[in-house]
Amino acid sequence: MPVIRSGSTRDIYKAPFRERWSQGEDPGDFMPPHQDEEPSHEPSESSKGKQPEPQRLPSRAGYDTAVLLDLCDTIRSSLHEGRPEDRWEEAMGFLAALLRDEEHYNRAIEFETIRDTHLDKLISDLMDPKYRHPRVPIRFSKDVERAETLERKWVERFRGPYFNMEQNRYRDLPKTGRLRDVALNPNADNSEERWQAKEGKTLSELEGNLEIEPGHWWLNLACAHRDGIVGSAREKPTKGKYGVAALPLLTGQEKIDEGEGTLKYVRQGRITDIHVSLISQVGATFRILRGHHLRSPYAPKVGIRYDGLYTIRRYSQWFNEVSDRHHMMLTLERVEDQKPIEDILHIPRPSEMDDWELYEKYEGEAIKKHKGNKALLD
Repeated sequence: MPVIRSGSTRDIYKAPFRERWSQGEDPGDFMPPHQDEEPSHEPSESSKGKQPEPQRLPSRAGYDTAVLLDLCDTIRSSLHEGRPEDRWEEAMGFLAALLRDEEHYNRAIEFETIRDTHLDKLISDLMDPKYRHPRVPIRFSKDVERAETLERKWVERFRGPYFNMEQNRYRDLPKTGRLRDVALNPNADNSEERWQAKEGKTLSELEGNLEIEPGHWWLNLACAHRDGIVGSAREKPTKGKYGVAALPLLTGQEKIDEGEGTLKYVRQGRITDIHVSLISQVGATFRILRGHHLRSPYAPKVGIRYDGLYTIRRYSQWFNEVSDRHHMMLTLERVEDQKPIEDILHIPRPSEMDDWELYEKYEGEAIKKHKGNKALLD
């Protein structure tokens, strides 16, 4: 069995999960070794019969939160969709190791890690009868039993804070969570004006944008404005130094033209709604963000998602005298050499959907507080 060795605990814990928890045997038997680790609790042949003083090992800290969150989201997605998942054994081996920690070694995972990686949600989904599909692994009942035992251990150790974890996330949402540095105006009649960034970052030009990659997701456009990918919380083109830098597609309709390999985006409304300034941008490349109200096969389930760079191939507009509405059509072509659109259509992931539910609750309660139940229904 290969063994990972490292000069520090943190490096070991941030090694890939597949390397840390071998699937060839019971993953709970493989605790990552340390150069300064205390001797094993298992007695050797020469020491049998003696009762050495139990030694307390350090708390299990230093996990790569992003890696663990990705694993939890991957398994939860497979449960929600009722499909097999290649990383199932990896995840179940990790849970087995956590349970072994709780039962024998006192190297327990920290509360903050459980909260930030939504491990509690994974445990909850594993125990939920509605996710027990016919195609789940044959050892699923054993995995469920392990999840139930692990949750009991966490309840015993954390008590009240574990039960209040979701309330903790709710409380942190506007402070350090996804709604940080944006403000709600519950009196706004226009939904576009309901949320505003307290102080939006300086707009990043295309060549300088290294932090925000295709698949980045926000609760609303104000959050995207806060992070500097658009210039306001309104659905309009964002101008940069060299032309249009970003275009949010939150309403309207989009269809795929299989023959041309392009997209046709149609929008209607007043003359101010059809982005006349884009006439001069044919041939230009800019960022496209899509919202869940957009009628498109590429629209996210909820929220706003950055879908990468697109080039405008054609712009056309016309006026319908019968409806008294202006219409516009954009022909868009996705730029090559970036993450394929198929690789980001699963976003938002389960943990992001968790945040969306908290967001809807937060917004609804704020509006209800200011305007009453009738405003919430409207």
